[in-house]
Amino acid sequence: MRDAKNPEGPILYFTEAEWDAFIAGVKDGEFDDLLEEPVEGA
Repeated sequence: MRDAKNPEGPILYFTEAEWDAFIAGVKDGEFDDLLEEPVEGA
C-alpha cells in the first residue's frame, strides 16, 4: 500500500497470511469495539 498523494514514498507491505489474519479478525468481531461510541467518564 502507498499514499496516493506520495506515490514515490514508502511502501506498507502485508503478507497474504497477515491479510488473512486481519480478515478473520474482522469476521470474528475482533474490532467491533472500535465502532462503539466512547462512554463519558470511563
